[in-house]
Amino acid sequence: MRTKDVRVGETYRCEVPFALPYRRYRPETMGDSWWPLSWLRGTYFPLSVVDVDTAARTAHGLVMRASTRVTVDLTEDQAQEAGLPPRGGYQVSGMLLDAEGEPVELPRIGTLTVPLRWLHPVDTPVSTSHHDASVRQIP
Repeated sequence: MRTKDVRVGETYRCEVPFALPYRRYRPETMGDSWWPLSWLRGTYFPLSVVDVDTAARTAHGLVMRASTRVTVDLTEDQAQEAGLPPRGGYQVSGMLLDAEGEPVELPRIGTLTVPLRWLHPVDTPVSTSHHDASVRQIP
């Protein structure tokens, strides 16, 4: 999309190209998004724009995904009850299961910076070469 067409607060379909040439999509421009975007090549996903950098022609946005993974901080009492040394800062990390042992998906919000040219209105047809990123549980 063109810079003037992208609006903060709107949700767009982001289509990540199959190739991410280093000279065009540099980590300095893409920031921390460069690595996760390399896993998203050839996919599309909804991106809610929260900021537009007109100089770099990029959009910073929020991506919602589902995850069964949870991390819980232990209190000092819980750590002591588990027989752990009293140094603090313990966490339990793993998969959340329901009463039947089935995984429970929780929403997660992530942030990405993407070039404006990757954004498309959600009501336009998806490129036939791209597939839905939610199938891969990324981003």
